[in-house]
Amino acid sequence: MRVSSSDTINSEISKVNSCISNGVPYEHVLQGPNPENRDLVKEITLAYLKQIGIEKSYNLVCLCLEEIISNSVKANIKRAYFLSNNLDINNSEDYAKGMKDFKENGICNMRAPSFIQKINELGLYVKITYKIEEGCLYITTRNNSVISKEEIDRIDKKLKLSENKSSEEIFMNSIDLTEGAGLGIIMITKIMNQISKLKDCFNIRATDTETITELKILP
Repeated sequence: MRVSSSDTINSEISKVNSCISNGVPYEHVLQGPNPENRDLVKEITLAYLKQIGIEKSYNLVCLCLEEIISNSVKANIKRAYFLSNNLDINNSEDYAKGMKDFKENGICNMRAPSFIQKINELGLYVKITYKIEEGCLYITTRNNSVISKEEIDRIDKKLKLSENKSSEEIFMNSIDLTEGAGLGIIMITKIMNQISKLKDCFNIRATDTETITELKILP
């Protein structure tokens, strides 16, 4: 008997509810950029938002998560692309060379079997962990494509450009032809500042082995 996507979602939500009841974190490993996976993430997110009484922000939180997941998947694809072309992503010259055509040859082929195979061979992953502590919901996304110094600097620059700026000013000043407009990072910052009481409600950091993106939602 074939198991439907709704059966899979219901099974996972049962696990989510159990984790919530027992006060333990729930971890979800993304299986791929497909509609079923996105639907499951949305349902998990809704279950946690209901728990802290802020389900009204469901659409906004999902918008932020979709952007974060997209960035994490793209980071894995980028690493696979650089390695496939014998380029060191942490070398400034190689980084500049690789980014010249990554947007065209990498992102556009993100569903290509060769890229997916390379990502699997490298053991690259995207994991999302949900937990509630003292009424605050933490949604943490991890991927083992460690963000480079150039990428951290670029993100910091985009965030600084967005401070105390109107939407029009943000659009005009955040253009980065190397990696896109970068409006997604700014969008997440603006949204999170609206729905969470915490000042550090959105941050990106790196360890020696992972890139970590965290949302902190305190109603």
